[in-house]
Amino acid sequence: MPSGSAKTARSLQRSEFPFRANSGGTGKPRYERHRSHGPVFRPGNPILESGIYEVIHDNAHRSAHEVVLISRDSFPTCDTCLERVRFRLVRTAPYIFQDVDFEESE
Repeated sequence: MPSGSAKTARSLQRSEFPFRANSGGTGKPRYERHRSHGPVFRPGNPILESGIYEVIHDNAHRSAHEVVLISRDSFPTCDTCLERVRFRLVRTAPYIFQDVDFEESE
């Protein structure tokens, strides 16, 4: 394989893994960077869509991380930063027991 092809293959492999812990020039691993798009939700707001949310803590007492939150609940407070924690939707993901084929009977 010519060296140009090998370099292209390595570049493609790197781009397929967006959560690698390399800084990309920001000094923070990619998975720790705050996303700058989409609305930000506060504790007490109703969760309208089930999915994966980024949690952004006040004063960076903890690195940003992702959690699964379920619609019909409310965004929770953090034990440390209380009401100053924020949430941002990363990707919707329906909760299986809210799907018509899997709904729990009441």
